[in-house]
Amino acid sequence: MNEQKDHALIPVVKIVNNQAMTTSISVSEFFGKRHKDVLRAIRDLDVPTEFTERNFAPSEYADITGRKLSMYQMTRDGFTVLAMGFTGRAAMKFKLDYIAAFNRMEEAIRSEQTAP
Repeated sequence: MNEQKDHALIPVVKIVNNQAMTTSISVSEFFGKRHKDVLRAIRDLDVPTEFTERNFAPSEYADITGRKLSMYQMTRDGFTVLAMGFTGRAAMKFKLDYIAAFNRMEEAIRSEQTAP
């Protein structure tokens, strides 16, 4: 597996029906994982069915030979739950970046509340 040295905070995200979405393919590329392993990780998530239905949409894509293969489109919440279960350098960087972003947001909220 090829772990890349620097990652943005999130993989490729597109707006679909006014909602930020990514795909299992993008997640596999971002984390340097095989797509079939990402698909299995999604199927094996131990979350309520209603969460899965709301955050993971089964879909298809055509590979370079034209075969239709399975993939998932997922929301930010689905991506976050999935990624928090990953291990490795890229996964740890994501987790630390996520925590740092949360902490910046918390500090901004505190600053707003204490401003005169």
